[in-house]
Amino acid sequence: MSDTDGSRPLNAEQERLSLPEVRLDDLLDEVRSRMSMISATQERIRILLESVVSIGEGLDLDPLLVRVVETATSLVDARYGALGVIGPDGEMSRFIPVGLAEDEISCIDHWPRGEGILGLLVKEPEPLRLKEVSEHPESRGFPEGHPPMHTFLGVPIRIRDQVFGNLYMTDKRDGSEFTGDDELLLRALATAAGTAIENAQLFSESRSRETWLNASGRITTTLLSGAPPEEVLRLVAQRARSMAQADLAVIAMPGEEPETLTVRVREGPDHQDPATGARGATLSCAAETLLGRVYLGGRPLQADVSGDPADGTEFLSRLGMGPVLVLPFGPPDGARGVLVLARERSRPDFRSSWSSMLSSFANQAAIALELAEARLDSERLSVLEDRDRIARDLHDTVIQRLYATAITLMGTVRRIEDSTSATRVRNAVDDMDDTIRQIRSTIFALQSSAEEDQSWLRSQILDLVNSASETLGFSPRLLTQGAIDNAVDERTGEHLLAVLRELLSNVSRHAGATSVDVEVAVADGSVALRVRDNGCGIPEGAARSGLRNAAVRAEELEGSLSVRSEPGQGALVEWSVPVLR
Repeated sequence: MSDTDGSRPLNAEQERLSLPEVRLDDLLDEVRSRMSMISATQERIRILLESVVSIGEGLDLDPLLVRVVETATSLVDARYGALGVIGPDGEMSRFIPVGLAEDEISCIDHWPRGEGILGLLVKEPEPLRLKEVSEHPESRGFPEGHPPMHTFLGVPIRIRDQVFGNLYMTDKRDGSEFTGDDELLLRALATAAGTAIENAQLFSESRSRETWLNASGRITTTLLSGAPPEEVLRLVAQRARSMAQADLAVIAMPGEEPETLTVRVREGPDHQDPATGARGATLSCAAETLLGRVYLGGRPLQADVSGDPADGTEFLSRLGMGPVLVLPFGPPDGARGVLVLARERSRPDFRSSWSSMLSSFANQAAIALELAEARLDSERLSVLEDRDRIARDLHDTVIQRLYATAITLMGTVRRIEDSTSATRVRNAVDDMDDTIRQIRSTIFALQSSAEEDQSWLRSQILDLVNSASETLGFSPRLLTQGAIDNAVDERTGEHLLAVLRELLSNVSRHAGATSVDVEVAVADGSVALRVRDNGCGIPEGAARSGLRNAAVRAEELEGSLSVRSEPGQGALVEWSVPVLR
């Protein structure tokens, strides 16, 4: 009994003494657990701070976006991560994935397009955590070839009050679900990322504006230096291509046919095929085409031509282009053409913020070009006015005095008894007549601009006579009288030029002449072409195939051909046909 009675108090005492030890062990375990949690939390906070610092480094937007996704994936220990950028139309415009191998990417049919769970975050930009993606009612599955994914964590990235895009994390590496702490850390990172992205955008816009100002200054300087418009257009295309980071720049202006544009300048891949928009190619600007909507509407438009376009941009598709930005070249209410910027299919779309800046640049460049062309027109008009004044002075003063002097000398010849002196005076009068003819030709040349319409008959006659001096060895004298350009129709003019070419060719090959006089005169309802030379004349029995051709042409027009020639005294050929009244 004593042993039994003594044992009970001993067990109770042992229990009493062991209770504090149990509690202490529990407390120590709890302390260790909390210390581990605190340590883990500190580590994650350290990782978060390092992540915030890492994404804040550098101001280039594209590398920054990749760095944000990589940092977010590492921060929440996700196997896969992505950033979906939301475009100005509210749809996903870019998708930047991380964690996929090259062979996995090659197997994917297409990148997600903002449908299903990803589209839900676009429509409702709030944090979203899922244990199983496929169990959510908005789930639409994955594109063909896409690796399977289960757990999901999505957080929006905001820039001020605007949603820039969403971070998508899937499948933690340890197989567990994403926790509330993961969500909190990702939200903190998204906030820092929004600030970093805004800074990168502001830096990019500032750099673009600096480039724009430099380009505008260069263009203005080039215009003031008197550079030709084509050189200025090429400079505009080069600078616009550089500013927009485009692979191709094309400037097209109204063509000769209605609803068409002609490519004036092209900077980019070197293709001479007109079907690929080479310089001089004709592009449609009908109202239903992309170029037409911009040209007629005066507002910039973006498009993607990587498929099989049917809106007049097939030439861009043939060059392997994808994203396209078309800008009106000039003010919206009076565009002078279009500026087309394009990127290759593998490259992202143009930033929406660039559209306004590039439109202003194109508008300013077009206005500067218009002012330069107006200045050139003014200078050209001033030159033409000076040439016209000189021509009037020659006609009204020099020719009249020479003519009066020649008449005076002719009246004096009859009073000169010495035959030698009389002959010299007559020769001097003949020389004065030749001088008068040369001055008349000079007057015509002064009154004809080098840039005037070469379809004018008088200009074609002058060009033909001047070109004959190379084969003749001297310059023929030309006299034109009457309304040649107005009275002679196109068909008659073609025959006249052909006959003149044949007669000058005959003189150079057979006559051995040292002078040739060409006269084209319109009078009394007919046009007469006279070619006189001082050569050997036309011998009897010589082949006259050229003259027969000239006679046939005269007969076709109900005209006539006459030939007068004496051996050793040259020849006179007169070709005359009626003209339309």
